Formats: sequence, structure tokens, C-alpha cells
Amino acid sequence: VLFRSNKRKVFYELSEKCLINKDITFISGPRQVGKTTLMGQLIEHQIKVKKIEPKRIIYIPIDNESLNLNSDNVLIDCLKVFFDFIVGETPESLTSQVYIFLDEIQSLDNWAKNLKSYYDSYEKLKFVISGSSQTKLYIDASESLVGRISFRIVLPFKFIEFLEYHLPKRSRDLEFAAVNLRDVLKKAIAENNPDILYKKITMLKLNISSELPKIKQVLDDYLIKGGYPGLLQFNNDYDKCLEKLRTDLELTVFKDIYKIFNTRNSSDLMKLLTLLANSSGQKINYSSLANTLGIDRRVVANYIEYAKLVYLVQESPFCRVNIKKKIEKSNKVYLADTGHRNALLGKMNRDLLKESEIGLVIQTAVFNHASRLKFLLSKYTDYEVCYWDDKDTEIDIILDLPFVLLPAEVKSKSGEKGLKALHQFLENHQKSKWGIIITRDELKLDNNILFMPLWAFLIMC
Repeated sequence: VLFRSNKRKVFYELSEKCLINKDITFISGPRQVGKTTLMGQLIEHQIKVKKIEPKRIIYIPIDNESLNLNSDNVLIDCLKVFFDFIVGETPESLTSQVYIFLDEIQSLDNWAKNLKSYYDSYEKLKFVISGSSQTKLYIDASESLVGRISFRIVLPFKFIEFLEYHLPKRSRDLEFAAVNLRDVLKKAIAENNPDILYKKITMLKLNISSELPKIKQVLDDYLIKGGYPGLLQFNNDYDKCLEKLRTDLELTVFKDIYKIFNTRNSSDLMKLLTLLANSSGQKINYSSLANTLGIDRRVVANYIEYAKLVYLVQESPFCRVNIKKKIEKSNKVYLADTGHRNALLGKMNRDLLKESEIGLVIQTAVFNHASRLKFLLSKYTDYEVCYWDDKDTEIDIILDLPFVLLPAEVKSKSGEKGLKALHQFLENHQKSKWGIIITRDELKLDNNILFMPLWAFLIMC
């Protein structure tokens, strides 16, 4: 198997930290995000860099149909053959470490109890596992593997990763720019001074001026295709990208979700995802969706929860900044990847950039990146991004940080329309001192409002 030579940051984190301890390493993420590729790279690293004997490493695709046809328990049977005929030692008499990579672990019944038995019984076994359902697998693990397992989520490419792939000669410079922008953002937040972030973006724009046309071109491509690594092979063949994403979505809905959650009618879930894609970033009305689909409101709520758990959608709650004043508002729902959003609607071509709905695509990309930015700013503890509205004004993105509320409004054309909403929010919330308007390409500072180009915001995240 040939593994992609480009390695993501998560590879270095896992190879440098996780593979050297006994804890079970759990790689979680959506289908086709690169979990199998990552496992292959880790195996290659162990053999070539760590000089581990190949016979002391095994990779088992748990969801492989051929293996399951001939076994009642793929894990037990494969490991028995592995130790008897490859390693030549029993698990209890191992002279050195053995590495066991288990792909798509959710396909194995009672997987957590099985692993607990091996973990507790044999000192020299190191398990690296992957799975595609977030909470379901976390619940399974928490029941049997507390203190024995560490989690690492792998998501589609952020724009900066997508950009580094297309501009490999500038990848280090771009990564440095991303980290630098985040550091300056933290300082701007701490000092209530957007001017320092404005100056940093101005300097970055000057430094990359020769590459900026290419960066904007890559950004357009990213908005259309999204961040799934498997699409890189198709370059600008959007028909193949659409076909690939549709196939992956159908496998997730009709196979993964059906198997994990025993859904009644997967076709209804697919239709629901299409409706959500058409209004990505809008408030959801369960009753309206249920009436459109002809199903029960509670089923709609369950289906949205299932889609969240396999990383297809994300929710944005109303920002309850005043805990004394109880306000009930619907959550917004975003597709977790712009490529999925466009594939569901059959709109994966450059004509999308000219249509009125490009604003929803940009808002979806900004929200997904803001969620990751929140995760980094909160020191890997929280990724929730909320919204705010009051009468006829609305703020798309609120980063609720300790002692600070940072509002950001997304405008695909002129950013002037967002000024009123931001000023009103800043006037009414003492925790907010300045805000951001994200536009296609505008960069300026208007008192306490920073107009920030989309490319700069996505790089910063």
C-alpha cells in the first residue's frame, strides 16, 4: 500500500507521544478523512524510523466483509493467527512490544470489553484503533476503558492544510503565519486592541503579495470541494469530486449510521441532510422539517443527533450572555464540510462562486473554522461556537471565551451591512470590546471593527 507522503500535524503528535506509551490510542473522525492513511504512516514510521520488526506489527480492517464472513470474532481470530504463525510467541511471553492497529473498531461487537481484556492481561501490547462515531464510541470506551485510552479527533483539512498542499514550497511560511496570527489574536483579545491584529494581517498580505492570487484561487477551490483529503487526486474534476462525496455520504448514512444507531429509514435521513445543506447556517425548525419529510418531529431530532455524532453536521446554539434572562431560540445547523454541502445539493462547480448562495457556503466554512479556533483558544477543551440575534439584527459567530465575547459577522460582499449589528452587540455587552467582519477581500480597521479578508481568517484558524 502506498501512503500519502504529506503528513498532517496529527501524525507527528501520535508518533512522538502516543506510540511510546501503553494507553490505547483512539483515532476518531468521519469516513474518508484519512484515518487509514494515518495508520499506514504510523506503521511505516515504526518500521523505518523506530526499526520495529515488521512481524511485530499487525493491521486489521475490522469492517472487512471477507474477514467477517469467516469469523465470529475478527479480533480474536486474527490475533490468534498472528501470534501463532507470525510473531511465534504467545501474548504473555512477548520479549518486546507488539503493535496492533484496528481500523473501524465500531464494527466489532463488544470491542471495548475485548480490548480491556487484552490490555489488562498483556503488558507488551500497544493498540491503535480508529472509529467513525464520536459519542457512541466514547460511551463504549468510558464503560470499560477509563484510564486506559486516549482520544484524538481527525477532521477534514482546514484551509491552511489545503493551502499547504497546493503551495508546498511555502508550507512552513504559511504554518508560521497561521500560528503567528493566532498568537496576535490572543494578544488583541487580552489587550482589547484589534489594531495589532490589523497590522499583522497587513504585513502578512504584503509578504505573500506574489502568492495572493494563487491563494485566492485555492480558496475558491476549497469552498467548492471542501477539505476531504481523497479529493486532492481529482484536481479540478468536480464531477468526480461530487461522485466521491456522494458515495461516501451514502455509505455513512446507509451503512455506518444504520449499523450504529439502527435507523428506521436511511432514505429519510439522506433527504434531511439535503434540506439541512440547503439552509446550512440557518435556524432549524424540527416541526417544519418533519412536515416536509412526512416523519415524526422526534425522529428528525434523533437523525440530526446521529449526523452530529458521525461528524456530518454541527450545531450552533443561541448565545445566552445574560443568564438571568431566559431566552429560548432554535439552534443553527451547519454542514461540517462545504464539499458535503455542495455535493448534497448537486452544486459542485465554479458556477457556485457566482450564485447568491455562495454566502451560505462561506458562512459554513467560517463557522467550521471558528469552531476549531475556539478549540485552540480554549486549550483543547471547547469547540462550541454560538450566534446572537435580537429583533432585526443577527451575529453569525460568537466566540464565548473567558472574560471575553468576540463577535464576528460574515459578509460575502460588502461588509458595511454587518456594522449595525456588531455595534449594537458591542454596546449591549460589556465583555465585548471589538468585533470582526469577515469579507471576501476587504482589510481595514474602522474604530473597534476589524474588516478581515476571508483568506486571512481561515489561515488564522
